[in-house]
Amino acid sequence: MFWLAWKTLYHEKGRFIVTVAGIVFSTILVLTEVGIYLGMMGSATDIIRHNDADIWIASKNIQSFDFANAFPESRKNRVESLAEVLWAEPLILTWGFLKLANGGQEQVQIVGFNPDKGIGAPWLMIEGQASDVKGGRYMVLDRTSEKRLGSLKPGSLWELSQSRFRLVGVSQDIRSFTTAPVLFMSYAQAQDLPIGWIKPGLTSYILAKLKDGTKKDEIVKALRVLLKDNDVMTKEEFVMRTVKYWTIQTGIGMSFFLTALLGLMIGGAIVGQTIYANTIQHMKEYGTLKAMGARNEEIYKTIFSQALISAAVGYSLGTAVMLMSRHSIEAAGVPMLLSPLLIAALFIIICASCLFSAYFSVRKIKTLDPVMVFRG
Repeated sequence: MFWLAWKTLYHEKGRFIVTVAGIVFSTILVLTEVGIYLGMMGSATDIIRHNDADIWIASKNIQSFDFANAFPESRKNRVESLAEVLWAEPLILTWGFLKLANGGQEQVQIVGFNPDKGIGAPWLMIEGQASDVKGGRYMVLDRTSEKRLGSLKPGSLWELSQSRFRLVGVSQDIRSFTTAPVLFMSYAQAQDLPIGWIKPGLTSYILAKLKDGTKKDEIVKALRVLLKDNDVMTKEEFVMRTVKYWTIQTGIGMSFFLTALLGLMIGGAIVGQTIYANTIQHMKEYGTLKAMGARNEEIYKTIFSQALISAAVGYSLGTAVMLMSRHSIEAAGVPMLLSPLLIAALFIIICASCLFSAYFSVRKIKTLDPVMVFRG
């Protein structure tokens, strides 16, 4: 029956090409939307996921990593008072304005970390070391911000919020969801900015690592009792809260989901329409097969095989186009995640969509009476 399905599609080349073109378009649309969505969520949670902390302590009712309020850093002592805590480390997230060579300004997201311990430091450096920010007004910028900030030459001087900082390193592929360039500096300097929201004695986060990570739920409950004015979350909970904020509360992620769903519907509709038209055109042949003793199940296999062949060919071509254009999309500053797992999962979804569309043709065959065909 698979061979009969292929022969039928080959015989109707025009329809087959239209079907494949529809699936290629659907695949590109779905992969683009889902890939960009996952890339943006990856950027929004990069710093959380790349830290070795089990628990994050933030200001009360925080909604996402990017919008932290300050609270006393002395609360770190309460965290360290628990015997199960291996270490606790404060981390600052704040904002500033970087003066550009052309006289303009660019808002930047500032991460202040302890360079002696490296908790919260950039994890991928292409020039310099993260620890180079220690001991003065030194900073690290990310290569992806070069289009907005200009050339990033280690040793160059920059004006940040009315203070002069020297660029001592360049990181790679560290972005924020807000698209503001990410700037790393020492924790002490982040507290000492003349124009800043974080003052000495305040912090944005306290990160904690446990001696036994399997007890994190138990320790989180204990810390919530100790720190009633803070939100205490496991790393996974903080990632999900940030993703939920950008996806549902802002509606940004939902728009990507709806566009991807639209792509699936378009691909499914084209496949369904084409296969249905093929089925109607070959009703006499199918009726003949049934009169010769072919079972409905065998004809169903033929129709479903047509859908799967169309899905496989169209998805392969669409995926190839996306993989070839991925570098250009990312070079334009758009984060995109196209993992093998994602590609495999979407292939299954596309196939399921095509099979569902083919089901309407199957229903037509189910009620087909061979006698009626010959009478027609």
